[in-house]
Amino acid sequence: MKNITALFILLLSFSNCSNKKNNFESTISSNYNIYKVEVSTNKNYYDSIINLISDTAFVILQEKENIMFSYADKIIEHNNKYFILDKTLRSIVSFKKDGNPITKYGRIGQGPGEYVSPWDFDIDTTGLYILDTKSKKVIHYSEEGSFLEERKIPFFADALKRLKNGNFIFNTTPDGTQKPSIIYTDSEMNTISKSLNYRNNYIGGYTTNHIIRSNKTGLNFYRSPSDSLTILDKDGKIKSFIIFNFLNKSVPQIAKTDYITFIQKEQSTDYLHFANNPICISDSIWIGLLEDGDNQYTAVFNPFTNNFGYKKFTRKSSVYDIIEPMFSDNKGSIISLISPELNNMCKDYNLLPDSITNALNKGNRVLLINRIKQY
Repeated sequence: MKNITALFILLLSFSNCSNKKNNFESTISSNYNIYKVEVSTNKNYYDSIINLISDTAFVILQEKENIMFSYADKIIEHNNKYFILDKTLRSIVSFKKDGNPITKYGRIGQGPGEYVSPWDFDIDTTGLYILDTKSKKVIHYSEEGSFLEERKIPFFADALKRLKNGNFIFNTTPDGTQKPSIIYTDSEMNTISKSLNYRNNYIGGYTTNHIIRSNKTGLNFYRSPSDSLTILDKDGKIKSFIIFNFLNKSVPQIAKTDYITFIQKEQSTDYLHFANNPICISDSIWIGLLEDGDNQYTAVFNPFTNNFGYKKFTRKSSVYDIIEPMFSDNKGSIISLISPELNNMCKDYNLLPDSITNALNKGNRVLLINRIKQY
C-alpha cells in the first residue's frame, strides 16, 4: 500500500492558493444513527466470514501498448468491464471482463480532454468522469473513451462521485481553515450544499483511495485516519456513522492533524488505521485494509452487531486470501489484485494454476475474485 505522503505532496502544489494546511475531522451529531465497533483480533469471527468464501476466480489483465498501469489506486467494475486508476502513471484504463484491454481515457496535458493530476474517477451509464485535482476540473468521456466535455470546479477536490440524480458530490482538499469537506454540485458544477467540516489547522499526510464508495443502499465516505465512517444515502445525504474504537492502537490526535511532523518525531508506528475506505460486501459484511506503518491486515466486520476481526498478512498467508481488497459488487463478490511479488510472500503461490503464474511471471497483474455466500 502507498499510504504515506502522496496526497501531502500534491497539496504542497496548491500553496499559491493557501499557505495553511489542515486535517480531517467529522462533526458527528446525535441526530444520526451511530454504530460503534470495537476493533479486535477476533480470530473466530474473522474465520467465520472467510470460511463463507464459496468460489474463487481469476482475471488476467492483459496490458499492452499504452493500456497499462503500475499500481491500481482504484478499481471499479461496471457494465462487464474493469476501470483502473493509476495515480503514479496518471492514467485511467479499462479492460473487458475477460481481461482484454479496451482503452485509455485522455492523456496528460492542459488542453481540452487532458489532465495534470487525475486523482479520482467515477463511471455510470452516462460515461466516465475524471477529476483533475491540479487543474480543478472534471472531464467527461464516453465509456468507449471519446472526450465529451469538461467543466471547471470552483474548489480543490480529491474525490468525486456522480449521484443517481445527475448531481455530484466532492471531497475538498483541506487548506488549514475550517471548511466543509463535502460539497454537492449540480451537473454544471454549481454548488448546491455543503456538509461535514474539517478541523482548523489540519495538515494531514495520509492518503486515502476511494474516499467516496458505493455500498448496498447508497454511499460511504471515509478519509484516513479518521475513526469514523460516514454512511450516505443515494443522493449523498448523511444517514449514519460507524465509529471505530481502536483501543490502545488508536492513532493519536496530533498524528491525525499533522502526520508528517508526527512521524518525523515519533519512532513507534504501532497505530492502526484503515488505509482505504472500507468496502460493503453484503447487507451485513464489510471488509477493510488496516495498516500500522509496517504491517498490513485484512479486517472484516459487521457494524450492526459490533463484530470485528482482522488478520495480519504474513508468509504463512495464502495467495487466495483477500490480501488487498479493492472493489465489491455489494452482492457477495470481492475483488483483490495479486502481483508477482506474492511469489516470496505467500505459502502457496506455487499452487496457482499454471496459466496464472505464467501471466504473473510475464509481468501481468491478475484480479482475484472471491465469492462470499450470503447469510
